[in-house]
Amino acid sequence: ALRRQRVALTMKVATALLLSLPSAALWSLPAASSRTVVRPRCVASMVATESVTIIKSEWDSKKPIHVDTWVPKTADMENSGKDWWLIDAEGMRLGRMATEIAKRLIGKHKVTFFPGTNVGDYVVVVNADKVVVSGAKYYQKEYFRHSGRPGGATIETFEQVQKRLPERIVEKAVKGMLPKGPLGREMFRHLKVFAGPEHEHAAQSPIKYEWPEGSLAITPPAKKVAKLKVMKTPPDLSE
Repeated sequence: ALRRQRVALTMKVATALLLSLPSAALWSLPAASSRTVVRPRCVASMVATESVTIIKSEWDSKKPIHVDTWVPKTADMENSGKDWWLIDAEGMRLGRMATEIAKRLIGKHKVTFFPGTNVGDYVVVVNADKVVVSGAKYYQKEYFRHSGRPGGATIETFEQVQKRLPERIVEKAVKGMLPKGPLGREMFRHLKVFAGPEHEHAAQSPIKYEWPEGSLAITPPAKKVAKLKVMKTPPDLSE
């Protein structure tokens, strides 16, 4: 009789504990095929293992918390739904401007950005022949290319490339900031660079990008003043 009382008390305690648990904890318990939950002994001196049956209606009402990760669909990456941006490169610093262009091409300025997907926009750059660089890069920055044949290496400075093919300067700066592979090449096709103020995409009605106040892209590079070297007088060793 005493053993039966202890078993009944154990069943009541186990049932009360299960009903007091949150839904997430109930789902974490191992379930049997007959919709029963096997719970090990909670208190020493009680029976080893007991089986507590859960009411079917209550079991069905306990649903786990599940959050889906949003992934862009094909419709979200259609070229017809992309925006067109217009950037005037006159007086812009090359590197600072290229980072903003790359961000627009990749799509990091959007709340729908997802790595590995082409959710970026189109960018049109005009006045590429008036882009500026800081320091002595205008004379010292070099661009290398090779024809693939022996002795076919060609090295040009920033000054030479800007006079011969100014669009190449902006394109190379932006391409180096895009992903490498088929995805990066597809993003690079959305970049349209023109040397002068005119462009061929007026039908797309591009949005003129307004640089925020204080942006380093629109800040003219400071002129570096050469420091005069002070010649040290050698010590007099004749004394």
